[in-house]
Amino acid sequence: MKEMKETMRAAIFDVLERMFYVFLEPVDDEFSGYDTGAAIQFSGALKGELKILASEGLAESMVQNLLGIEQKKINEQDVEDCLKEAANIVCGNFLGRLDQSKVFNLSVPSFLRRPGETAKESNACRLCFDSDGERFGVVLTLIE
Repeated sequence: MKEMKETMRAAIFDVLERMFYVFLEPVDDEFSGYDTGAAIQFSGALKGELKILASEGLAESMVQNLLGIEQKKINEQDVEDCLKEAANIVCGNFLGRLDQSKVFNLSVPSFLRRPGETAKESNACRLCFDSDGERFGVVLTLIE
């Protein structure tokens, strides 16, 4: 699981820095209080789900940086589309880094409004980050 966590961290940093110009610092923290997020399921050599979770401020920064629009012009649909796209790209980047020789199928991402607490499954890999006082988290759950 440690190798998987490091691979996930590298994928998150790569996607958020290059695509959204968001720079994250890892933190040890509990997963609670996220305002929004997105989830995507995958199957193939591994089967599971990846959730990304974000504070409202971080989600809006991602939209601003991706679309180049002012914060006051951001609407809920922009946030939803941005987070679903982020989940899709982070998941694809992670699975490609994990094993480029395998084929994976990804579901259509779903939007998570007020995701609240995340389950504490033993087969889940959790990562939590800070970006200028805003929060970003990822939960990767493998299905056996």
